[in-house]
Amino acid sequence: MKRIFFTIYALIVCSLLAIALGLTPIADHLMKGAEVEEERSEFRGIFSLIVADLISMPESSWQGFLNDLNQSFDYPITVERNKTVRLPETYRGAYDEGQIVPGNEDVEILVQKIPGSHYSLCMGPLPEPENIRIIESLMVVVAFVILAIPVFVWSLFLWRDLSRLEEAARSFGRGDFSSRARASRFSSLAHLKLTFNAMADRIEKLIASHKELTNAVSHELRTPLSRIRFGMEMVKTGRTHEEQSRYFSGIERDVGEIETLVEEMLTYARFDRDPGRVETEAHDMVAWLRYLVACEEANDKVRLDLAAPEAPLESWFDPQYMAWAVRNLIRNAMGHAASRVSVSVVNTDRMVRILVDDDGPGIAEANRVRIFEPFARLDNSRNRKSGGYGLGLSIVKRIAVAHKGTVTVDDSPLGGARFTLSWPGTPPETASPVQPL
Repeated sequence: MKRIFFTIYALIVCSLLAIALGLTPIADHLMKGAEVEEERSEFRGIFSLIVADLISMPESSWQGFLNDLNQSFDYPITVERNKTVRLPETYRGAYDEGQIVPGNEDVEILVQKIPGSHYSLCMGPLPEPENIRIIESLMVVVAFVILAIPVFVWSLFLWRDLSRLEEAARSFGRGDFSSRARASRFSSLAHLKLTFNAMADRIEKLIASHKELTNAVSHELRTPLSRIRFGMEMVKTGRTHEEQSRYFSGIERDVGEIETLVEEMLTYARFDRDPGRVETEAHDMVAWLRYLVACEEANDKVRLDLAAPEAPLESWFDPQYMAWAVRNLIRNAMGHAASRVSVSVVNTDRMVRILVDDDGPGIAEANRVRIFEPFARLDNSRNRKSGGYGLGLSIVKRIAVAHKGTVTVDDSPLGGARFTLSWPGTPPETASPVQPL
């Protein structure tokens, strides 16, 4: 607290002194004329009376008259020959015209020619009242004291906010990831507080995500590994070739399940670690989607249809990311459909929309937001029947957000679920990172 106060106070005082030292010569130069005119007005009457008295008497009597006069004044009054009078060159013209002029730059001496003579009347050095100097010094001291009050108050609030921020950082470093900095929105550290809290939120979510990933790995790997271990034991005890082949097929399915799990987790971890940026390009959405759907393998139970316009539809998107998202939606639908999956594309209000419908069990309205969260597992036949690890749809959502779009789920006209992936089809101004959830 003391360091903050004295540092800021010393900085302000030094700045004010530097400004004063720099501006004083300029102010003196600009106000010199006004000061001279003020002195002329103040002493014009005295000069007129004394000059009139001097003119009315012989020059031999001037010195005695001035000696008597000096006893009544606090500053000396003398006469000098015009040739010996020293004046600043800027006032030489006014002096020759008979005006009252300063005898030096500090306006401490005033001089005026005595008409009809070779002499000039001089007054000064003019005294400066001692009480004025004391008052000026006191005013400077009072000014610095008054300046210290707002500096102290501001430093107090700044120190308080810095202490809160420091305490939040210490708590966060000790493992309390819910710790956040507190500060008024009017504080000078409000923006820093928001930045710190945003960083803390991001780190807390990353740590929670990594913990969830670790828990999910242990949970999801346990079941297929147990089945593989059981299958290997049964292979050893299998009496016929058919029994062994059946158990080997089960082991192959479990290995494929583990490979799928590892692939999804690696993809999720890659997006979580390095969001990257979508590199959008112009593509014919109809032709691109036809090729993508054609590459997907249908099966005897599920029919895969594509409804798309005949005319080309130009759209801007990242083909690699978008292909991953659309394939995931199609495979998700085929895994849950009873007999049919329909893929369609529409362009409305400058938004490209890809719709994936299935005739499966659908998704309850209460789960239509949670399904896009990482590792979301729905306790119904749609999830448990077909497996899945709750990662694919969360990655789809990240890809949609990176394209400044959305992905939603509703009821399908086919009776199951409809996933809608939409984004602006126009050229983006700047590329966007794939944001973590």
